[in-house]
Amino acid sequence: MVFYCECAAGFSHDVGLEDEGYFDALVRMFERALKITVSLPEQIQTDLLQRLGEVRSLCRTFGYGVSDAMDLLLVDDGLDG
Repeated sequence: MVFYCECAAGFSHDVGLEDEGYFDALVRMFERALKITVSLPEQIQTDLLQRLGEVRSLCRTFGYGVSDAMDLLLVDDGLDG
């Protein structure tokens, strides 16, 4: 799921894709990846949370509230966001 988020965000960034449905799917997958990641042992969480943080940073330029939604998901899961 984390890899999917990385690929989806990277693709959108590389080709300049601006599609609300695509971004909604990305945020939903980010949410699923985050929920599973926080349930894993801490040594595994660290790497995955860092990768999800990089996805979120890349999404800051997308608009459509993508990074805002990701920030809220991080806060909801008790992470700094």
